[in-house]
Amino acid sequence: MLRTCVLCCAVAGSLGLAAGCNLRTQDNPATQRDQAITTYKVQLGDLDKKIDELKAKLEKATAEEKPKLEAKLKEAGVKRDACMKKLDEWKAAAAEKLDAAKKDAEAALADLKKAVE
Repeated sequence: MLRTCVLCCAVAGSLGLAAGCNLRTQDNPATQRDQAITTYKVQLGDLDKKIDELKAKLEKATAEEKPKLEAKLKEAGVKRDACMKKLDEWKAAAAEKLDAAKKDAEAALADLKKAVE
């Protein structure tokens, strides 16, 4: 939990630094979107590591724990696929649909985080 918090803070800090240092990119919504998507992909990479940890736990799990871990891992896989789809939709969204696509992607990422933790 603490490690996740530290990683999120580091990503948020680096994004804030990158966005704050370049004033010209703040005017361009497409550039802002690309920066935000890059940040989301970093978070997705962290969640992929947690999914890998779940797989490792499943291999070592007792017969009692296996069904719960299998279900959690299956749910995480479904949520990850949905998250990737929403990120792709956000990346391809037209300017007038950026906000809605961003909210959908944020919701999908939040669902994945809940499924993994």
